[in-house]
Amino acid sequence: MNEKKNVNDINKNIDELFEVEYLSRWRLILRAFKRHRLGTVSFWILVVFYLLAIFADFLSPYNPYEQSLTTRFAAPTKIRWTYKGKFVGPYVFPIMGYRDPVTYERYYVDASEIAYVKGQDSNGKSFEVEVGKNDVEKIVLMVEKREKAIGEKGEILLKRSSSEKNMIAINEAELIKNGITRFYDSNEDTIKIYTRNPMYSYKLKRVGNVKQILIERILKSLMIIKKDNNVEIIDSPKIEDFDFKIYRIKFFIRSWHYKLLWLIPTDVHFFGVDEPAKLYLFGSDKYGRDVWTRVLFGSRISLSIGFVGIAITFVLGLFLGGISGYFGGWIDEGMMRVTEVLMSIPSFYLLISLRAILPMDLPSTTTYFMLVVILSFIGWPGMSRVIRGMVLSIKQMEFVDAARAMGFPAGRIIWRHILPNTATYVIVAATLSIPGYILGEAGLSFLGLGIREPQSSWGLMLAQAQDITVLQHYPWLLIPGAFLFAAVLTFNLLGDALRDAFDPRSLGQ
Repeated sequence: MNEKKNVNDINKNIDELFEVEYLSRWRLILRAFKRHRLGTVSFWILVVFYLLAIFADFLSPYNPYEQSLTTRFAAPTKIRWTYKGKFVGPYVFPIMGYRDPVTYERYYVDASEIAYVKGQDSNGKSFEVEVGKNDVEKIVLMVEKREKAIGEKGEILLKRSSSEKNMIAINEAELIKNGITRFYDSNEDTIKIYTRNPMYSYKLKRVGNVKQILIERILKSLMIIKKDNNVEIIDSPKIEDFDFKIYRIKFFIRSWHYKLLWLIPTDVHFFGVDEPAKLYLFGSDKYGRDVWTRVLFGSRISLSIGFVGIAITFVLGLFLGGISGYFGGWIDEGMMRVTEVLMSIPSFYLLISLRAILPMDLPSTTTYFMLVVILSFIGWPGMSRVIRGMVLSIKQMEFVDAARAMGFPAGRIIWRHILPNTATYVIVAATLSIPGYILGEAGLSFLGLGIREPQSSWGLMLAQAQDITVLQHYPWLLIPGAFLFAAVLTFNLLGDALRDAFDPRSLGQ
């Protein structure tokens, strides 16, 4: 077994020696990069992020600027897969909002509609009604609720929740299976119940030494609404079976209009549901806008600002650093003193000061452009100093002396012979610099000095989660922060992987 292992190691070493000898440098760099597991995973995560940003319109079920004040701060929609024990595919129920009369907290419960009823009327005649058949547009169950105190103490089915002062936590195994979705204790004498099924009676007991409450919901009549306002009423029916209307999640549906890849007009979206149901994958914000949609559109600004920023920063850094290092003398002295002055100014305060100079009523596109300029203005001095040091070393090499001897002008020597030899550092430094631009934009937008409503960026969305009350009751508003954290972390890991891949020792040289 040891002999077999030694033979495998020898063959592996032979293969590596062959690759080092005959593969190009870029193939060797790619081989070294693939060996870095975290870097490879980070690369593909970033690919997914940028694909989400590019196709944000197609992947968004709602318009990012569409407001719905009836669904403010709605929790992420619960997606169901089975109905009555059978797999039926992904679907949702519509939601109905309530506000607690004591705490004024807003919450939502399922508001399912009856789609099918089977039973007998008061005369014993069988009936079967389904929405969509025989011109039936809606089925309404008319119920009567009765409340009665019938005793004291007894088995406790309810207990107060420690996190919600006026809410009641329930025994889910006993009650939720019958359709209760949420209820609260509004005063000392009444328990209010919201349920999808009004045809059951529930016997509930209060906490402690209070009273046992009997709550009944008695079905009085069945109202069948047909087209042309025709209404049929069945009094005191005996229900044998019924179904709720479910709203299936559909794919490749038609909704709001946009331009795919900013060129092709269309209204096709990857997924969505029919009204009045809502599909909020990440919940909704204080204006009732879909957080998932806003995250996708915000990624366009948060992820693109890094590439635009380094494009400006590195062009300035390469140009000024290359000239300063090649020519030296008073040119080098003047440029370095300018960079030292800029680097001595605290970047955060410079960022805020430069943004404060700009008018607050600028359009969002102009604000975005100015943010890039401000961030680039801060970033180029450090880059130029590093490039200048590399140029001072490279210009002493023989191939640069040969280029001078052949009479090449200084500009060609700098751009064709010196700066290309700094490409390794530039690629790695650019990857590691992008997170700084992303965080800079997020910080400005979070402070209200960057992107403003109704536009979207991850920093601007996090500004909604500053209030501790919001964080306590609506934690899904922190989801943009998770995307921001993931983007910054993956860029840093990718930069580390590239740095190792460009290291000659990792190439076997």
